[in-house]
Amino acid sequence: MQLQTIQNYLQTNHLDGWLLYDFRGQNSIALSVAGLTSGGTRRWFLWIPAQGRPSYLIHAIEQNAFVAVSPEMQGDLHLYIGWQQLAETLPVFIGAQGEKPLRIAMEYSPLGALPYISKVDAGTLELITEVTGAEIVGSADLVQLVQTVLSPAQMESHRRAAAHCMRIKDEAFAFVADALKSGRAINEYDVQRFILDRFAAANLYTDHGPIVAVNGHAAVPHYAPSADQHSPIQIGDVLLIDLWAKEQNDPGDCYADITWTAYCGAEVPVEVERVFQVVRQARDAAVAAVREAIAAGRRPRGHQIDDVARDVITAAGFGHAILHRTGHSLGPAMHWNGVNIDNVETQDRRRIIPAVMFTIEPGIYLPDLDFDGRGQAAGLGIRSEVNCIAHEDSLEIATGPVQTEMITLL
Repeated sequence: MQLQTIQNYLQTNHLDGWLLYDFRGQNSIALSVAGLTSGGTRRWFLWIPAQGRPSYLIHAIEQNAFVAVSPEMQGDLHLYIGWQQLAETLPVFIGAQGEKPLRIAMEYSPLGALPYISKVDAGTLELITEVTGAEIVGSADLVQLVQTVLSPAQMESHRRAAAHCMRIKDEAFAFVADALKSGRAINEYDVQRFILDRFAAANLYTDHGPIVAVNGHAAVPHYAPSADQHSPIQIGDVLLIDLWAKEQNDPGDCYADITWTAYCGAEVPVEVERVFQVVRQARDAAVAAVREAIAAGRRPRGHQIDDVARDVITAAGFGHAILHRTGHSLGPAMHWNGVNIDNVETQDRRRIIPAVMFTIEPGIYLPDLDFDGRGQAAGLGIRSEVNCIAHEDSLEIATGPVQTEMITLL
């Protein structure tokens, strides 16, 4: 099925083939498509023509590494030993001896626009262009189609992970509330360890400890507490928790990734509530824009949806407090290879196609804000994150219910 999907794409887009290249694991996409965990220690290529069988160009000493390619991607092995032979063999390998230059896809992004896809070094691109005369085009859309379109089983794994994360989020805030009410000391690191213990009890995997951040720490989006660096959580603080995890039943299991914020008191300060509501409105506007486009039969681009969220924040006077894109691709890896909701860090022009998953998580970060009028610039960071699965005619929010107001812990 994957080979047919690739070749249908190549034919539809008037491409002669997809040339995947790897050296010592630098191109995880090539390894994934071939079904390999390692391609050995020498340069290798996989050629998938628009029609016909795949084939491999590998170093003579690495033949054993390619015994393990996936059944669908099995093909002829072409061997080289020296660099001169490699350069001489490449045009024959991809069939570039005709008068008309080939158009081939590679993991290249013009002007480095999508670094997630830029897996092939400039020197190798120069080599391919020089010895084959081929026109090289970026493979970003092809990678999204092949790698990030989720199966029904993967979607179900995400929904289960989302249910776990939502429950553990509630338990973490209750853990903090109980400490505050009883007068027991508690800090960011305590809550991080609490969440990790809950992950372990649910047999969930995470690639990094969750973000648990109060006040100004939350204004640093990727802050994470540690045993040596953490702050106490006290009455009057604003607490942000960002947690992500997945099941461990299958390599294709998908992450859930959510962010919620709470006030460690009974009545949310006016400025905190105002900032939260702007973030909520930006989140909801982005979700609505995707839904409306899909309902109208259109597939919006990632950068367009990022613009929608940022326009809301900018109109409210907080444009200077945007530090990151609105969302990222989500799948078996926390930051996957599909469309990102991004016109800040990159301009992601890929479309939101059916069965891809992504986050929407706008944030406002004000490290110098005195949010409660006590004369101290405690700082504030507010982010709200939901996970979206695009379907053929709808958009699913699997991490519901969404946060609509600040949680109060007292």
